[in-house]
Amino acid sequence: MRVQANKLRPSEGMRLSKLAMPVLVLLAGFFIFSMLVATKPETKPAENREIIWSVAAQKVAYQTYQPRISAFGELRARREVNLRALVSGEVIATSAVFENGASVAKGDVLLEIDPFTYENQLDDARAQLKGAKAVLKERNAAAKLAQQEKARAAQLFKKGTVSKKTLDDKTTDVTIKAARAEQQQSVVDRIHVQVKKAKRDLANTKVVAPFSGYLANINAREGRVLNPNDQVGTLLDSDNFDVVFNLSDADYGRFLERNSEVVGRPVNVVWQIGGERIELSAEIERVGAQISQATRGVDVFARIVGKLPSNLRGGAFVTVELLAQPVPDVMAIKKDALYGSNNLFTIENNRLVRRTVNDFIDDGAQILLRSGLQAGDMVLVTRFNEAAPGVAVKVVERP
Repeated sequence: MRVQANKLRPSEGMRLSKLAMPVLVLLAGFFIFSMLVATKPETKPAENREIIWSVAAQKVAYQTYQPRISAFGELRARREVNLRALVSGEVIATSAVFENGASVAKGDVLLEIDPFTYENQLDDARAQLKGAKAVLKERNAAAKLAQQEKARAAQLFKKGTVSKKTLDDKTTDVTIKAARAEQQQSVVDRIHVQVKKAKRDLANTKVVAPFSGYLANINAREGRVLNPNDQVGTLLDSDNFDVVFNLSDADYGRFLERNSEVVGRPVNVVWQIGGERIELSAEIERVGAQISQATRGVDVFARIVGKLPSNLRGGAFVTVELLAQPVPDVMAIKKDALYGSNNLFTIENNRLVRRTVNDFIDDGAQILLRSGLQAGDMVLVTRFNEAAPGVAVKVVERP
């Protein structure tokens, strides 16, 4: 008996291969997933550490404080004049120091105009005056003689020797002679004026320094013909200087709150020239008449006092520090330490504590605290957005 082996049909083999493929894919995916899970890095929970901020703090100490207002200013000579020719003529001589930047003393002759015409005018006026005085002397003598003749005629009239008409004629003659003498006196007076004018014109042929100072804008040399009022130079005072600076509305108002008067207050002036620092003292003399529309502030004029350095010049740019009336029993704190309108932070056990203060003076860049904190308290002066009650800080700087 023959046994025949069972053979799969082709359709059944294909069905089995299609079923095996998904199983293999699932097994491979499971294997890969297992490997990924086994090899993934272990994630540890992050630790929540508190941030400690490094800050600057200031210890509370009440004392007398003198507010200071800083500004920029300009040195100006107190006197500045344009030197001008007062008469016309040719320049015949100039001083050896008649140069830009030269230093001159009061009374120095800087420039001389040809005096020939003016010397002749003076001589002519003097001659006319001499002649007028001679005529006046003659008329005074005639008037005196007429007065004497009248007196004699009056005596003779009393004796009946002369007529009333003769006496009247002598009286009229006295009046006429006296009037002529007065008329000639007025001529003499007018010629006196001419002589004075001629003397002054002659003196004005020399341009003289009216005060000690420095020359600038020289505009005349020998040979130039000048007309009256022609400018020949500028003279700036070397012995007296002002410093002019501008105070804003806010600074001026705050200053007046603590001072009844601005005039008379001291001012410190610093002139930085190259590597040299020159310190000067000044005193406020006057304040501008109106608020400047350009700067929205008021101009203040202070006079430099004390000994002046020889190199001091007008136009120098300086730093000005205005000293206000001292304020007793206050603590000066930077305005940045103020949070909101009236809150500060103190530091207690290295943590911030909010403190409310109301008794203080607004001094612009800082406040002057009168009360609200205890002496020795540490006030936070570093400003940062995370400042809040309870925040941990570490003081690394004390101003």
